[in-house]
Amino acid sequence: MRFLILEILLLMMSVVSSLEETNDDIEKFVATSEWATVREGQSIGKGLHVRVNLQTGEKEAKLLSEEDRNSSGVKENRLTIKDDSVVDVGVVDDTLDVDQLEEGLKRVAKSGENSETLTGKFRSMEELKKEMPNLEIKTEGQVLKDKIALLNSTSNSDVPSLIIVLEELEDLAHKYDNGQLLVTQGWMQRIGQLLEHSNEEVYRAALRVMSSAAQSNPPVQVHCIQSGYLGTLISKLLSQPERVAKSTVFAISSIVRNLPAALDVFSRLHGYNTLTTKLALSSLGPLQRAIVTFYNDLLEQESELKSGVVMGNLESGAGMLCKKVAEILSDSESSVDTIQEVIHFYSRILSFCSDDIKSPVTVRLKELLLLFGDEGYEEISTVIQKLLQ
Repeated sequence: MRFLILEILLLMMSVVSSLEETNDDIEKFVATSEWATVREGQSIGKGLHVRVNLQTGEKEAKLLSEEDRNSSGVKENRLTIKDDSVVDVGVVDDTLDVDQLEEGLKRVAKSGENSETLTGKFRSMEELKKEMPNLEIKTEGQVLKDKIALLNSTSNSDVPSLIIVLEELEDLAHKYDNGQLLVTQGWMQRIGQLLEHSNEEVYRAALRVMSSAAQSNPPVQVHCIQSGYLGTLISKLLSQPERVAKSTVFAISSIVRNLPAALDVFSRLHGYNTLTTKLALSSLGPLQRAIVTFYNDLLEQESELKSGVVMGNLESGAGMLCKKVAEILSDSESSVDTIQEVIHFYSRILSFCSDDIKSPVTVRLKELLLLFGDEGYEEISTVIQKLLQ
């Protein structure tokens, strides 16, 4: 049975530190950097990270880590209700009645007997507000709005702060509803503006937010196309260093994949020619794998649609693609994951490759078949065997 952990970040103020130990036989809790159980009656010093197990009522505490301190800069009582039924309390000031909070938590913990019934028996937000009137309760949508407001108020010259806020937004944006909120509320505009930021890390952080929101989220994908972000990314790709270009390729993939209408736009924006050219210019490594993976995803999508559009666009650069496949497969430094991805791609473009490419690739595939003959590589071994027939 899954345990739902209520993690509470309590920054105890003077009212807590003034509590005295009433039982001399129970020593004061000594916090370390690791979670430790707080026994019944032990006092907890201020400034600790505390969590309560809803199933058992057991309380644990530890010293605040640097990450905890960075994530608790808002000096207010804040309760965030998340989709997985986790309630996260931010920095708690001395207006919070700790006894009242713990009593409320105990009642919540008793509201269900198992994981199947627990969720349905949680108290509503209004009930929680009544139980803990000093807490400001925020939904994830409200937290997202606050983060966007913070991003809007942050100067473009304050690079460290921009990156911190963008990383927090990335964590929120991957949820379907939050991704659409970025679009419907006009908040994606600020993310789009940061695609023009001169700092490489800010650009990549903004890309990750956009990628997170667009992945398998058609309304966000359509917005990114209509707003010109897809065209912006394609136009930037050729001039970018490989470490940055890899992030750009992933963002392009997030916008285009699993959205059939996007394939035509991608083609009209010269997406295939640009990515194939970047593949030709790049060194062996993560960027090449990212591009090959993207093309593989498009070809797999096309096999379901039976359109032939992707293959038709790749055919114009087939000679270079086949050559790159041979180079990657022959490179002893290529990772197993990269090799498997490239073999799948080669199986799809094989008809385009000339005999002078096929011959050395065949020799290498025989070597790889011996390598992948061990248990655990059945799928790729089967693909190789079919190529060698």
